[in-house]
Amino acid sequence: MTLLAIAVGLGVLGAFLAMLYLNAREAELRELLKPKSQPIDVVVAARDLVKGDVLDGSTLSVRRIPSDFVSLQAIRPNQFDAIAGKVLQENLASGKPLLRSFIGAEFPLDFSDTIAEKRRAMTIQVDEINSFSGLLRPGNRIDLMVNRAAGSGKQIVPVLENVEVLSTGRETAYDYEEKVRLLRGGVGVRPEQNFTNVTINITPREGALLAIAQDTGDIIALLRNRKDQSGSGFTQVGNDNIEQNAVQLAQQAEIRAASKSISNTVVASYEDTLSKNIVRGDDGILRTADGVALVNQDLQIAADGSISTQNGIDLAGTGLTLNDRGELVTADGKVVDPDELTLNAEGEIVMADGTVLERKKVLKTADGVVLANQDLVIDADGNIRTKDGIDLSGRGLSINEKGELVTADGQVVDPNKLLVTADGNLITADGVVLAGDKVSTITALTQRADGTIVAADGTEISGARLTDDGKLLLADGTLVNPDDVVIGKDGKVMTKDGQQLAGVSAIKTLGTLSENSDGTITTADGSVISGARLNDKGQLVLDDGTIIDPDDVKVLADGSIVSRQTGAAIEGLIAQPASESTGFRFVDYIVGGAGKDGVALVNQIPVSETKQN
Repeated sequence: MTLLAIAVGLGVLGAFLAMLYLNAREAELRELLKPKSQPIDVVVAARDLVKGDVLDGSTLSVRRIPSDFVSLQAIRPNQFDAIAGKVLQENLASGKPLLRSFIGAEFPLDFSDTIAEKRRAMTIQVDEINSFSGLLRPGNRIDLMVNRAAGSGKQIVPVLENVEVLSTGRETAYDYEEKVRLLRGGVGVRPEQNFTNVTINITPREGALLAIAQDTGDIIALLRNRKDQSGSGFTQVGNDNIEQNAVQLAQQAEIRAASKSISNTVVASYEDTLSKNIVRGDDGILRTADGVALVNQDLQIAADGSISTQNGIDLAGTGLTLNDRGELVTADGKVVDPDELTLNAEGEIVMADGTVLERKKVLKTADGVVLANQDLVIDADGNIRTKDGIDLSGRGLSINEKGELVTADGQVVDPNKLLVTADGNLITADGVVLAGDKVSTITALTQRADGTIVAADGTEISGARLTDDGKLLLADGTLVNPDDVVIGKDGKVMTKDGQQLAGVSAIKTLGTLSENSDGTITTADGSVISGARLNDKGQLVLDDGTIIDPDDVKVLADGSIVSRQTGAAIEGLIAQPASESTGFRFVDYIVGGAGKDGVALVNQIPVSETKQN
C-alpha cells in the first residue's frame, strides 16, 4: 500500500513538472515567433502648430517611429490625401504625431471662438505702448498699472499682473483672415499694422477693476517674460519716491562698485545632470548614454541641452536620474512620470502623489568655480549674504581659485563664523574688522499709539503691525520673527535669506536724544548730532532758532538729516558716529568655576579699539 501511494505521488509530480516544462517551451517559442517592433512612417507636425492651422505639405512631414510607440489613431502617409486641407483642432508641437482626434473640418467662425470659457477679452488704450517699439505680440504677458492724480502730484498703482495678450491692434484678426484665404486656396501677405490698443485675456472681475482704473488715469503696460511669476513688489509710487529713489540709486552704485569682486561674479544655477545622460539618436529615439531607450519619449531637449517635460517644466536641479530601465527616478528610487508633473502656485514641481521635487541651486563663480560655502545667499538685488542675512557687499572680499572667501591680503574668511559687535561692526573669528556698512538689525520693538513700530535705535518700521507676542504681521497675514530680519543700507527690510518683505520699509530716525555734560547731543545708538542744541522738551533748536521735533526727521545712510514729509535736507544738521573702530583684540574673560583639571574656565571676547571723533 505504501509503495502504491509513493508511485502515485511520483506520477503526479512528474506530470506537473512536465506541464511546467511544456508551458515554458511554448512561451519561448511564441517569443521567438513574435514579430519584432519595426519603425513605421507616420505623419507629424513639421513645426509648432496651433489650433486652426491648415493641414498640408507645409505644416506636416513624415517621421519614422517604432511601432510600439505609435498610437492607433496616428495618421499614416497613405492617408494624407484624406486629411489635406482640413483644420487642426488642438495645438501640436513640432515632431509630434498627428492623431485623427486632432483633425476637424470646422474653422473658427470668429475671434470669440478662441476665448476660453469663463474668460473675457477686453481691449484697452495704452498710452505707453510705443515703449515696446513694436515688440509686443499675441501670447506675450504684460503687467498693467494706472498713472493717476494724487493731490498736486502723480501716483502709479499696480492694477493687474501677468496678463495674457490676445491681440495687438488687429493682429489676431489679420491672422484669421489669412487662414481663411489659405482655406480658399489663396495666398496673401499680412500688411504692416500699427496699433494703439491691446486686447487682453482676463476674468470679469479683472475687467471691472481695469475699467475703474481707466476712468481714474492713464494705463501703463509693462512687458514681462512668459516664465516670470514674480509680482511688482510695491503698492504705489508717488512724487515723493522719486528723490528717495535717486538717493538709493547712488547708494546702490557705491555698493556695486565696492562689491564688484564678489557680488558680480557669483551666480546660482540648477545642476543639470539629466542632459549629460540623455541623447536623441538618428532614429529620433531618446536613449541613455548606455543605449537604453527611455520609457517616456515625450521629454524635450532644448538647444542648450536642458531637459524639460512636454509641458515645458525644466527638470534641471530636481535630482532626477535614470535607472537601468530608462525610467526617471528620484534619489530614493521612486519612478516619476514626467507627463504627470505639475507646477503649484509657488512654482514648485509637484509629482502625481503630491510630493514636491526640491530643486537645489549651486553657487559658482562666473568661471565655474564651485563656492566652498554653499550657505551663502544671493538676494533679489544680486548682493551676497551670509545665512544670517549679513550683506558681504563692499567689504573687500573676493573668491579664490578654491572657491573660498578671502580678504584683500588672501586671508580665508568663514562666513559662518563672522561676529557682529555691539556697535554693528563685522569682524572675522580672528578679530579682523571687515570694511563696509555696520550691520543693522531689528531689536526691542515697540508700537506707538499711532501704530508706528519703533526699534531700540530709533528705526521706524512701516508696512507691518506688531502682535502681542512681538512678531511682525505683514499686510498679507504673514508673521515674521524680528530676529530673522535685517535692514539693508537702502532701508529695505528683508529676511536673512535675502527675501524682501513686500510693502515693509525702515526709516532711521533720531529716536530719544540726550545732552552730555560737554553739550554734545547723542542718539540712542551713540551717534553725535551737530548743528543744534537740545531744549527742555527734547527738541532740536537750530542756530537760526528753528525748532525741530526728532520724530519729524530721518537719517540717511551718509549721515545727513532730512525732513520726513518733504525729503529736504536740514541745512547744517548732521548725525555722525561717536567713534570709529580701528581694530579688535581678544581679551580673556573668566566665567567662574573650574574645569575637571582645576583650571579656571576662560572665554575670549572681542574688544573694540576706537578713536574719538
